[in-house]
Amino acid sequence: MFACIGAVMPGVSVKTDSVETAQMLIDAGVGAKAPYFHRSWVNLPWGASEDELRHRLTASYRLVRSSLTKKAQAQLDPLE
Repeated sequence: MFACIGAVMPGVSVKTDSVETAQMLIDAGVGAKAPYFHRSWVNLPWGASEDELRHRLTASYRLVRSSLTKKAQAQLDPLE
């Protein structure tokens, strides 16, 4: 799972590459701590810029995809 939309906190929660990156985004006001997730996840509000949402969703997807086995990666469509 690379992203999650919940009913409790508006926005989308995404995985970051580290706890430090998530904390940096929280400190910068880009997102908030994603409840019930590891500290490397951050919740981006729906009011975030479209570019920021796209960038963070893409980065989260690439991060999770890279952790899959080579066989599982080969079954996915190529990244653009």
